[in-house]
Amino acid sequence: MKKKTTVGLLGLAAAGAGAAGGWAALGNYLYNQMMLPQARDPEQEDGNPAQNEGRLWARGREGFREATIQSLDGLILWAALIPGRQDCHRWAVCVHGYHDTYESMGAIARHYSDLGWHVLMPDQRGHGQSEGDYVGWGYDERLDLVGWCNYIVRKDPEAEIVLHGVSMGAATVLMATGGALPRQVKAAVSDCAYTTIEAEARHVLSRFQEGLPTRVPLPSGLLFAALRKTALRRAGFDLRDAAPIRAVARSKTPTLFIHGVEDDFVPAAMMGKLYQAAKCPKSFLWMPGAGHAASVGTDPRLYWTAVSTFLSDYFPEPEE
Repeated sequence: MKKKTTVGLLGLAAAGAGAAGGWAALGNYLYNQMMLPQARDPEQEDGNPAQNEGRLWARGREGFREATIQSLDGLILWAALIPGRQDCHRWAVCVHGYHDTYESMGAIARHYSDLGWHVLMPDQRGHGQSEGDYVGWGYDERLDLVGWCNYIVRKDPEAEIVLHGVSMGAATVLMATGGALPRQVKAAVSDCAYTTIEAEARHVLSRFQEGLPTRVPLPSGLLFAALRKTALRRAGFDLRDAAPIRAVARSKTPTLFIHGVEDDFVPAAMMGKLYQAAKCPKSFLWMPGAGHAASVGTDPRLYWTAVSTFLSDYFPEPEE
């Protein structure tokens, strides 16, 4: 009996070790897929002509300057800076999304630049020319964005700043507004942000399970748990803290929420939840016919009418 018991315990221990190894392998696989920076194919086009043209304009960098800051954790972060009119103190900080670079904000940045504003287009950590070895989904990036705002204020103490982000860039913007910002930040525009990275990851993982190192499909909650545990070990933060919906509940920064009605990557319903949770002055725009991160190019006139109308309350035209 003792021999059988010993063999049984060894078998259970071996099975447990195998399960633990499989769990770790799954977590590492998901981390490598979702949290390691990946360069965007330069030949890949955007979904519409307006955003393609904006990307090419940004890539050309005519009249641009370069800017760098150091993050709180010692990374060198890079941005393209487009000077505005000498007598202008208005600044737009345009923040790109996941696995892209400042170039994706070209259509948006060009609009502000045409108005004479100064425009700052950061490469988020781990993207483009900025250092970093993981994607923080807006959690670490929120502090980077505060650093960029402080950079602007040092250059121009009279600055009036709008933060304008798309997708993960919008999540970064919203999370920044949930903390302390320089008083020079007057407003924010959030274009297709997610409520939490947990909700977004579960949504994505529930749809795309091909290629996972598992023999059977697993619930998205279990997959996220494996990713979360690995992120805590490898990146040093809890993915559940990447939660724009909690940040907007603390925000005092006036915010315009925009989302494409046809967005099925970041579900459009997330915008309604963010808007409802926000305690700041707020407005919203549902963009008909727009998929993910495509609102500005789907109907530029409607997009910029909504943005201009919203910002007019916080960037009033000077009296003559």
